[in-house]
Amino acid sequence: MFSDMKLFYINSRFSLYVGVSSGFSDDLQSNLVQCKRPHEQWEIVSLPFRDLGSTELLIRVHASGICNTDHFLMDGTWPGTQYPRVPGHEVIGRIAQIGSDLMKNPSKADRYAVGSLVGVGWNGGFCAQCECCRNGDFWSCTEVAYTGFSHDGGHAEYVYVPESAVIHIAEEALETATYAELAPLCCAGATVFGAILTSKWSPGDICAVQGVGGLGHLAIQIASNLEKVYAISSTSSKKALAISLGASGFIDSSKEDAVDYIRKLGGAKLIICTAPSSSQISAILPAISKNGMITLVAAATDGPIKVDNLLLNINRAALRGFACGCAQDTEKCISYATAKGIKAKVREFSLENFTEAYEDVMRNTANLRNVVVFP
Repeated sequence: MFSDMKLFYINSRFSLYVGVSSGFSDDLQSNLVQCKRPHEQWEIVSLPFRDLGSTELLIRVHASGICNTDHFLMDGTWPGTQYPRVPGHEVIGRIAQIGSDLMKNPSKADRYAVGSLVGVGWNGGFCAQCECCRNGDFWSCTEVAYTGFSHDGGHAEYVYVPESAVIHIAEEALETATYAELAPLCCAGATVFGAILTSKWSPGDICAVQGVGGLGHLAIQIASNLEKVYAISSTSSKKALAISLGASGFIDSSKEDAVDYIRKLGGAKLIICTAPSSSQISAILPAISKNGMITLVAAATDGPIKVDNLLLNINRAALRGFACGCAQDTEKCISYATAKGIKAKVREFSLENFTEAYEDVMRNTANLRNVVVFP
């Protein structure tokens, strides 16, 4: 533990904090939000810094997005979670300190240079030794960790992160986006990016995006660079937004039959379901085309998804779920987003207003993505 680590700002852009000799003074603390136990209110507390693991990094957080799945922590429904726990898995910040083993390795010491722009996503690290990891499927590691559930997340001024969970981000990403606008790419963006990237499609195919919310508005931007996108929502006021993001058309499912509309176009080769409503997801499935793929990225917990077995058989269509990948996958997403000018639409909140921001998301009244920022 470093006994005289000092925090200071190098300049207004980098907001760094490092002068390493032998550590943090005992009076330095990190402000954060935590869930003490299931079904209790969020609480904002200040905690002292702990010893840094030999392969961990300490990251000074600048922005942390609120994801709908944060509710699993308050509900106590995520298996194996130990409390108290700090939520948050859409994190953008800068490296403040690196573990001793990383410092000893010249290539890693350079890769994890203090002050480097990094992110942290849903995948909280992998073992790199199990059969899944040896096959390159790091997201399915048998020892996989989840940020904000297996260990503390990023709704805090500082977060401790395993080496394998660190997302490296080029500085140029900040030329067209803020810290807050980048944060949702670490989960929401990476999820829809991976879902689209791993689907069978050809340029010009029709992609139907169900929902124009936190996930959907990013899916529209990403897919519109590759396919012909039709946004589907029961909220007519989302039309202008969807078109501005690149959608070729907008279908108000509260006024017209979305399935009939898409079928008249030949059906959707890819359907991305982003709004967590089991009834709305079930309703749009018949819009799939021959050899099409339906991908569920929403975490609908309000009931079962209902699908007609013959629908899949006759169309040779596939139905699958998709979860966010590992750090390497998210790096590709952010690199692509930077090149194409893709970014999240966000509303910023201070840590003190976290409960308001969280409840806004749970009520489905958030203006796309709510993000906690740390100046």
